[in-house]
Amino acid sequence: MNRFWALVLPELRQFPATEQDGALKAARETALDMLELLGMAAGLVLVTAITRYSGADASMATRFGAAIVNFVVAAPLLAIALGPFHIRRLRRGLREQLHRRGQP
Repeated sequence: MNRFWALVLPELRQFPATEQDGALKAARETALDMLELLGMAAGLVLVTAITRYSGADASMATRFGAAIVNFVVAAPLLAIALGPFHIRRLRRGLREQLHRRGQP
């Protein structure tokens, strides 16, 4: 998993290998800024609109099946829509840590 984070978060490579997990944990505690909050809200509304279904006349089994399919479709869409904002926050948190350490 560390290879994935090193590819997605180039700032993580500037930390020694022994400190990377701690730096990533600290970056996860970085507060979301306004752009990230608005982007995540817009992504959530978009995915909700895309995966909305109506089944007023359907039986309970049909509605349950539709809900399962809806979840299977919505989960990757949420990752695609919200993931970039999460990564942006992590990168910002890592840059702040590097700045506090005196590294560019």
